[in-house]
Amino acid sequence: MRHWTRRLALASWAAALLAGAVARNASAQAPAIARLTWYGQSCFLLESARGTRVVMDPVPGGIGYTPPVDLRADLVTISHEHSDHNNLALVQGKPRVLRGLTSDKKGWNRLEEKWKDVTVRSVGVYHDEEKGAKRGLNTVFVFEVGGIRIAHLGDLGHLLTDTQLSQIGLVDVVLIPVGGTYTIDARQATRVIDQLRPRLVVVPMHYRTDVVSIKDLATVDAFLAGKPSVRREQGNTLAITGVKRRASAEIVVLGYR
Repeated sequence: MRHWTRRLALASWAAALLAGAVARNASAQAPAIARLTWYGQSCFLLESARGTRVVMDPVPGGIGYTPPVDLRADLVTISHEHSDHNNLALVQGKPRVLRGLTSDKKGWNRLEEKWKDVTVRSVGVYHDEEKGAKRGLNTVFVFEVGGIRIAHLGDLGHLLTDTQLSQIGLVDVVLIPVGGTYTIDARQATRVIDQLRPRLVVVPMHYRTDVVSIKDLATVDAFLAGKPSVRREQGNTLAITGVKRRASAEIVVLGYR
């Protein structure tokens, strides 16, 4: 009897290993729903599987990063009107521009639009913990493509309120500032991730790298410390497949070129 029990246990163990291997292989081979490319600071290019291109917070050339040449997009989103986030001249052609703030910078534009297969909506937040008294207003942009929701938090400067969390809603991918001084720092960013509970991926942004000239930013290291699921990419592009790889969201640190 013990012999058959042992054989059954070994068979179950082998089946579990095989199932895990199959799941990992399926995850690796799953087609990309979208791709994210980081160009430094808070600037990302989102590309859908159908070719729709969205540039978020276009970065200038004067802070250390080398902006891409001939960057084209269908849409550009600008979370707030600071010079390291609103370099519209970076983007070639005539894209649709979605500015999170009104022209006087004293209010938010309430936006919800769809361009081909990408839906974009905005949520008003603040650049500091004093409801904008120090650094003004900021905008969270939430993108939905292929059933995946991606939140770009801009220069978020505080923990989110219940109302803001409800407006942002469920998300799969979060692009979050972690460098402190001008935004939330590593400790606050960790708490915001706990608030949002993204399903798939967290990508840190707006921190000190070896080229950025804004020296009072902290590096990404404090945010990563003690986190169980961290992956560093050699390049600056991440494929979003929609496949959940871990119990909690994976933190992916991208290169900026």
